[in-house]
Amino acid sequence: MAALTMAACGGGGNEPQTDVCAHRGIYHWKTTYNPTAWEQNWMQEHDIERLYVKLFEVDAGSKHGYDDWRMVPVATTRFEQPLPKETEVVPVVYITVDAIRAMNGSDYYDMERLAELLVERIYAMTEEHWGGEVKEVQLDCDWTASTRHDFFRLCKLVKDCLNERGATLSGTVRLHQLKDEEIPFDRKLLMCYNTGRLQDFKTINSILNHDDVDPYLRGVDSSTLRGYDIAWPAYGWGVQFDKQGHFVQLSKPEERAYRRIEWGEPEEVRIVKQHLPQMHDNTVVLYHLDEENLKHYSDEDIEEMYSPRPAAR
Repeated sequence: MAALTMAACGGGGNEPQTDVCAHRGIYHWKTTYNPTAWEQNWMQEHDIERLYVKLFEVDAGSKHGYDDWRMVPVATTRFEQPLPKETEVVPVVYITVDAIRAMNGSDYYDMERLAELLVERIYAMTEEHWGGEVKEVQLDCDWTASTRHDFFRLCKLVKDCLNERGATLSGTVRLHQLKDEEIPFDRKLLMCYNTGRLQDFKTINSILNHDDVDPYLRGVDSSTLRGYDIAWPAYGWGVQFDKQGHFVQLSKPEERAYRRIEWGEPEEVRIVKQHLPQMHDNTVVLYHLDEENLKHYSDEDIEEMYSPRPAAR
């Protein structure tokens, strides 16, 4: 895959509760954008206002040669249909930790150029496949303590470039990153899925289990979650193990092997919501737009996930 080649760019429980979230969104995380008629109807029936579309990923490039970049785009989404004009599209770029490590030691102007190229590629793709106004761009990266500094430097430069264009930068936040007070996004999205230890045979449900989430919520109040959106899991998989209990691979839920079957369970979403401080004016996003997975959920399940507070029982 060629390197980036675009030109540079210039609360608390006593608070009042609302019955609707500010916006409903869903991720599209496939490498081909070609939603089925069922998926398009599903979006209409559930009043989806925002479509978070992964455009490409950024990985580490070659470190050898004068013309090589430290970061290169990979896994670019192929569009077999145009993006829906009636829906706000939020372009998403996934950045690998290896890409951030490759930037270690980059000077300011080198990283500034990378940020500019990143933004230009996003705008070029949205113009080609959508043509609407880009109001928000999202970066997704599971940064670590060792990559945090360089990733935050890149985010600040990307944000400056977007803000000049009248757009904002949002970013995903894992539970273990939640209490970081210096996250440099205009808006943050809390990922409430993939919370457990996938490869541990004893894990009950690695997609979402409230027992895994609760320790991260201690000391978290409405002020901590101000400016946060939230994402819930609407997918499942089979986790395959061998006879000795060693992890082998992920599979489709219906495939038979030595495995456990996991789904993002609406009941777990409901319990976690009970433990979360009330969030206001936030977008609720489901992961992800896939007919095979979404058919596992009833309309009532989906509506409960999009509700900002658990339904009365």
